[in-house]
This record gives sequence, C-alpha cells and structure tokens, in this order.
Amino acid sequence: MINNMIFINKNMKKYIFALSLAMVTVGANAQFLFRISGNTLKEPSYILGSVHTLPGSLLDNIPEYLEAEAACRQLYAEYDISDQQKINEVQAAGQQAITLSDGKTIFDVLNMEQLDALNYRFNETFHVNLTDSVMKATWNYQPLVFVSTFNLIFATQEMQKHPELAMTGTPLDLVCINRAKERGINLGQLDEIQPQDSLTKMRNTMNEQLSAQIDSLMSFLDNFEQRKQRAIDEIQSAALSAQCWRVGDYDSFATSSFWLSEVEKQPAFFQLRNEKWLPKLQAAMSEAPTMFVFGAGHLIGTYGMLQLLRNAGYTVEQVKR
Repeated sequence: MINNMIFINKNMKKYIFALSLAMVTVGANAQFLFRISGNTLKEPSYILGSVHTLPGSLLDNIPEYLEAEAACRQLYAEYDISDQQKINEVQAAGQQAITLSDGKTIFDVLNMEQLDALNYRFNETFHVNLTDSVMKATWNYQPLVFVSTFNLIFATQEMQKHPELAMTGTPLDLVCINRAKERGINLGQLDEIQPQDSLTKMRNTMNEQLSAQIDSLMSFLDNFEQRKQRAIDEIQSAALSAQCWRVGDYDSFATSSFWLSEVEKQPAFFQLRNEKWLPKLQAAMSEAPTMFVFGAGHLIGTYGMLQLLRNAGYTVEQVKR
C-alpha cells in the first residue's frame, strides 16, 4: 500500500510540473470549447466539455465562449438541471430505490460476521456504531449504498484539500442552461431525467441482486484501504482535470491514465451514451447552430464524441484564443 502511494505521489508531482509548463505554452486554447463544421452544415455548432464542479462565472472571462454562445440559437445539455420540480421528484423516487423491500433492514440481510465487519469500519470512519440510534436512517439501505456512503466521506475529506473543487456559485452546466433560458433560445436534453417508473424498476432489480450486492460490500470492506485510496485518487484527478480546463490543456486531460481508464471501465456510461447522443447532435446541428454542454469525459477516446463526429464526416477542432 505504501509503495502504491509513493508511486502515485511521484507521478502526481510529475503531472503537476508538466501542467505548470502547459499553463505557459497552451494558453492559446479556449478551455474545452470545440467548433463543429463541415458535412453540409451551413453554420458551425460548438461543444463545451464541462467539469461539473467548476463555477459558471468562469465563462464570463472566456470571450471565445461568449462569441460562440451568441452565435448559437439553441443549447443542448445532458439534462435540464434547472427543472427543480423534476429533480425533487427524482430525488424522492431515488430515496425509495435505495431502500430494501418488505420493511427489511441491513440486519436482516447480513449475517453476524458481515455485520461485525461493516460495523468495525463504520466505527473507525464515523466514530459511531451502526446499531446506534443516530444511524437508524441507514438501517433500511441496500448494501451497495453503504459502499457509496464510505466513498462519499472519503471524497468529501479529500475535496477539503482542493478549494478549486469547492462549489462556489452556480455550477457551469446550470449557468449555461440559465443563460439559454434568459436569451429565450431553444433548450434541449441529450438524456431524460429518470422518471419514477425507471427508478422503481432499478429498486426491484437491486432487490433481486441482493446476494451480489452483499458480495460487493464484503469485497469493499476486505479491501478497505485500497478502495479509500482509489476514492482519494479520483478527487486528485478531478482537481487536475479542473486545472487542465482552466488553462485549456485538453490534450493532457484526454491522455491522462485516470480518464482513459474510467472511459474503458464504464462503457455503458460513456460509449453507449455517446452513441445514443450522436444522432441527437446531428439532428440539432442540422436545424440551427447549437451549443452542446456535457461532461468532458464524454469527449475522449476512440468512442468519444469528438471522434464519433469526425467519423461521421464533421470537422472538429478546439477553438483557439
């Protein structure tokens, strides 16, 4: 474990040094803003690859984005996250999806040895016992939710060391959506916010896969320190991604081992979504110049949106300052 941490820290220092050089040499690029042209398009459209934790106020200091935004007559985001009513409905349904069915609790689905292992890590991390009344709200959670709870704590603790990731002001994606609404232009979504029936189906599926969930939880607890370090590494990578975005160093971001690994490990989240989105991008661009705003992770790799658009005959280039 110590050797792994030394290896990570050494590589982190090398990457930060390279990034410092990039701040001097890559300033000619306008963040992760890309122009799409060609293939019968009369006017260009644009993609803004987003780092979701960054504040939208940064856009006011990017004249290239402001110019592209003004030229676009519609905006497409992953979701319309300004629809608070819809989000509230999904959150309420999501709370149901993460709970065990038939009134069961975690004490009903784990054996004594498994409960002891979970409680040990709970006490170590939160300084409370799982059986304490203060933890009662977690007793009916699905086993995998406990994995998410630990990861959230690890991430929160690490984020405190990276003020550049702090949610200050309105997030980038939401600012883009709000500005589109203020201009009165068409607003589209690449995905739909999950309706309640989908979340109910997810809950039923999770209940059917209870044994697999328990195995995953036990594997997490057995490899607790490694999994904790992985969560920390993810936040450190997010901090570096945010810095890459600020200076327009897309190449360093797109070739980072962390993001290439994430894209490869999660084909359903990246590749399949990109392939689903591509026809929507093409249809929107054929209607009017469009600004697309979605997570920068969707841009990279063989099945990234930039390459898919190029394969479809479009010219895609990063906007220069």
